[in-house]
Amino acid sequence: MSFWNPGVIFWYMIIVVSFSLVTSIFSYTKIFFALRHHQNQLKKNDNIHQPNQSDELNIARYRKAVCSALWLQFTLVACFLPRGIALALVSETAMSPTVFLVNQYTIALVYLNSSLNTVLYCWKIEEVRQALKDTIRQGLCYSCS
Repeated sequence: MSFWNPGVIFWYMIIVVSFSLVTSIFSYTKIFFALRHHQNQLKKNDNIHQPNQSDELNIARYRKAVCSALWLQFTLVACFLPRGIALALVSETAMSPTVFLVNQYTIALVYLNSSLNTVLYCWKIEEVRQALKDTIRQGLCYSCS
């Protein structure tokens, strides 16, 4: 379709990516504040009666999941926002050497996002980290035999 009308693809990318980012940021922010509100409610109720330990564990686990998602969201925005700005520059100006370099660097930053996601998943999520360790061990044991 980009061969027929590159402008349509350009605006489609701008609109869809922007809408997706805004929706995702809004959703994670709303979840984060709802979690904070729920935690404050539990602290207020703590004076009245003892909270269930499973409730505290569920909230801690949920909070950890939300924080991991926020890290991923921040990384996504940090890697894709420069690309969006570069696309706007390319469409508005002629392709000077500086704009060309900026364009190439932002493309590399978008690809870097995939690598950073892997690192963040391993850093923030214990289950993913353990699965990676198991996979590496299996690969090393398989190559030794």
